[in-house]
Amino acid sequence: MILFSRLGRFYKRGSIRYQIMFYVILNSVITVAVILFMASLFGHIMGETGESFQSNADLDAYLLELEETKTAMESYIKYRTFGSVDKFFKMQEKAEASVQKFHANPSTIEFFQREYIIRKLSFSFFDLSQKAIAARRANNILSSEVYFAKSLDCYSHLRKKIIDLDMLFFTTNAKNYNYNKVRIKSIIQKLVIAMVGLVIMMVILPYISIRSITKPLAKISDVARRLSERDFDVPLFKNNDNDEIGNICRAFDAMIISIREYIDTIWERAMKENELREKEIELRALYTEARLKALQEQIKPHFLFNTLNSGAQLAMIEEAYKTCDYLEQVSDFLRYNLQHPGSEATIAEELGMLDNYIYIMKVRFDDKFTFIKDIDDSVLGTKMPNMILQPLVENCMKHGLKNVSENGLIKITVKGKPDCIEITISDNGCGFAPGVKERLFEDVEKGGEGIILGESDEPGENHSEAHVSAGLVNVISRLRMYYKYDEVFSIADNPECKANADGGKGCVFFIRIKR
Repeated sequence: MILFSRLGRFYKRGSIRYQIMFYVILNSVITVAVILFMASLFGHIMGETGESFQSNADLDAYLLELEETKTAMESYIKYRTFGSVDKFFKMQEKAEASVQKFHANPSTIEFFQREYIIRKLSFSFFDLSQKAIAARRANNILSSEVYFAKSLDCYSHLRKKIIDLDMLFFTTNAKNYNYNKVRIKSIIQKLVIAMVGLVIMMVILPYISIRSITKPLAKISDVARRLSERDFDVPLFKNNDNDEIGNICRAFDAMIISIREYIDTIWERAMKENELREKEIELRALYTEARLKALQEQIKPHFLFNTLNSGAQLAMIEEAYKTCDYLEQVSDFLRYNLQHPGSEATIAEELGMLDNYIYIMKVRFDDKFTFIKDIDDSVLGTKMPNMILQPLVENCMKHGLKNVSENGLIKITVKGKPDCIEITISDNGCGFAPGVKERLFEDVEKGGEGIILGESDEPGENHSEAHVSAGLVNVISRLRMYYKYDEVFSIADNPECKANADGGKGCVFFIRIKR
């Protein structure tokens, strides 16, 4: 009774649609519960009935496995064929797996005791038959015949025990089957009575639900009329019922409040729009000023180019041709950086800019470094990010070959392969110390936050120092962003370089551009 009282209070707090659904769901739940219970009970009994004779079937299957094992043994003893001995071992393995299901210990329960006897006889039969097979394989005819006779005698006793247990199972299972038939008949009768009761309940409950729902529907007509006449000063309903009437009242309350708030919002929005217009005017002024400054800044590089060109012309007039070439190379190097700010270039353009840089470094360091190039002309038109090769060469000179006074070697190769274009830049300097490359790539993953800028003048500084060039991080990051895979760049020891006095084995930068 307490449960029904709580359900009634819960029902009254719901909406009209909810109350209807409540009755429908209640009917459905009761119906499904009764059907599931009866089906579960019926299925349980049917399962027991279906399993009644499973023990007989298992015994018959095991007896058949033993029969095939015996037949295979007899065939081998008589004819000594490979197929018969192979079949014997397969069937024996299968029978041994089946006999493991039988009771393994003596018991006072008749079923278990008989299973225990069958298990022991089975292992004896397996042992004797194996000995007969082994003796026959060894051409020991006398032993083979003795073990063969014993195994047949054991099989005869084993078969009798299995048949006796099968009959005992059959008698017990037949009794269980008859008992389950009586139970199924009783359940069917009860199921029919329950279904009749469910049909009656499914008619009565909706009738009660509809009758209790269709009473109060006319309390908000006056307020609806006033609202239709645009009278928004009506008092709020403040109705807390959970049915449709309560929902409509709360909807009207929310609508009235929303209209009043909307008027205030329009005023606030107008004020914000005025503020935004003022900010927009200010931003336009700042943008115009920034463009003017950018145009002014462009004058400085052009002035620098004109100055360098004038110096080159003056050097040519004075027949200082080496100075003239140097100024022209510097001018071309700076012009390349201005013409490709953060954009892409071809491999040919990158190599051309690198030639300018190498020329400048040769003038600066004389014959301290030797540069070797091996270029595949068929891939020079391939696009890549600009300012990639020069920072790598600079890193080799600045760090890897810092302590080299002569015979410094930097090699640049560009090769076209079936699956990629491989660009390598190598040196014969001090190389990377253990763990430094890993730290470098960790800094790349962190966006370069771990790189410490600056340079050290301490002797022996190499790629292992904290001052590893930030240009490397920039190069790796831009390559990964441009090609969208991490394997585009890698670092390794130079296989063509022998260990130098510092223990370094040089360094190779690999760039692999997928085709």
